[in-house]
Amino acid sequence: MEKLHYREVFWDDFLMDENSGAKVTTHHPRAEDVVFVCDRPWEGCTSGYFQIYRDGSIYRVIYRGSDNPRDTDGHATGGSLGRFCYAESFDGIHFTRPDTGIVPYMGSLKNNILFGREMDNIFIFKDTNPDCPPDEIYKGLCGEFRKGLMLYVSSDGVHFSETGRAVNEKGHFDSLNTCFWNPVKKRYELYYRSFHDFDKNRPDRNVEGIVRDIYHSVSPDFRNWTEEGRLSYGEDGPDFQMYTNNIMLYPRAPHIYVGWPARYIERRMDIETIPCLPDWEMRRGMIEEEGRSGTAITDTLLMTSRDGQTFIRDSESFIRPGPERPGTWTYGSTYTAYGYAETKNPVSGDEEISLYATENYRYAPTAIRRYTLRQDGFRSWSAPWKEARVLTKPVALSGDELSLNFSTSAEGYVRVRICGESGAPIDGFDSGYLFGDSLRRVVPFKSDLSALADKPVRIEFLMSDADLYSMTSRNRLPGHIIA
Repeated sequence: MEKLHYREVFWDDFLMDENSGAKVTTHHPRAEDVVFVCDRPWEGCTSGYFQIYRDGSIYRVIYRGSDNPRDTDGHATGGSLGRFCYAESFDGIHFTRPDTGIVPYMGSLKNNILFGREMDNIFIFKDTNPDCPPDEIYKGLCGEFRKGLMLYVSSDGVHFSETGRAVNEKGHFDSLNTCFWNPVKKRYELYYRSFHDFDKNRPDRNVEGIVRDIYHSVSPDFRNWTEEGRLSYGEDGPDFQMYTNNIMLYPRAPHIYVGWPARYIERRMDIETIPCLPDWEMRRGMIEEEGRSGTAITDTLLMTSRDGQTFIRDSESFIRPGPERPGTWTYGSTYTAYGYAETKNPVSGDEEISLYATENYRYAPTAIRRYTLRQDGFRSWSAPWKEARVLTKPVALSGDELSLNFSTSAEGYVRVRICGESGAPIDGFDSGYLFGDSLRRVVPFKSDLSALADKPVRIEFLMSDADLYSMTSRNRLPGHIIA
């Protein structure tokens, strides 16, 4: 019996015991405006590895400021490895660069650079482990060639000290390697970059013989690590190459992992059609000089998990490069930032998710475009107009109300019935036909739901032309609190 202690998101079929007509559907974010351009002298066209996380009343943003300028024929005229920088936002839409005053650039401390040395990558996170020492609350993991994943620490998230300690020495690390404290499992989880050999029996067009992939390691104390190995995506899925992982715990359902990795696709076998893409003159110079810089393409995938090791990974793109325009359809296009912000939908005023992805990579100063998605809206249980029925496994409800995040057409509906273990409806627990579009619709049962608390029940959903995104079972909140 599953106890519904947390918000339950309908991103997989885990709770389904019987299903007739419903399917798990992935939803794609909507492209919004460009919100940040890496146009400072210490930034440029290879700026990247963006990370955003909430810290109190602000969103902190970490990113690499880097440039690899080229002439109009696409040939490199210089370049830098990367200066990691800091930005802030109060609303997830408007961003500023505070002067950190740490590193001089061209004789001035008026810049937002964090580190005095250049780095290919560093991942910074706030350690929420209650036993974390105060001077290590902010941790940085920098991937260094032939050394490992090196640890930096800070008490304020801006001023970092190098410890000289390698957290991991087994991976390749030339990517954004991510880590966080898991409050449910009471452990740190590290997801890092490595490779495996290409399986020639799989239906793929890999021309390199290796596959960029994600590996997993866990620790109770950030010192003693256990290798969990390469992530699993199912036996029959394509062997996609993933450049970044972007794996995190979903804050509204902390027992669920979600990631939006960058998928790397080498298209040199299609060289005759590459001139159809934007920026051909620049692209041709890159092909002449560096090969894959002009022929590889990236987009973003979506994957979710309940155990952190086996993921449901879509084969179809989550964020496509989009309409052809200058600075798109490149190696580095739609590199999606780690983390997200909660923003307001300008039409409804409801909370929504804002994701951020790159454009112009290698061609002009990197730009960050914001993408928006419904709260909890990565996937849903979706039903066509013909009524679908889902009966859950036995679950235990933990509160006196049931709240749904759902959407229907004007004709559609979601009907909720609480059933006994046999699947027979219990009197007084039939919602009737719910319709509309709400992030938090309280299900109107005639009887008191608290009478069923902690007892094994099943929930029957009857759905027509509808999407069910998430559900919470909890005690009723005061009217002024939104959750």
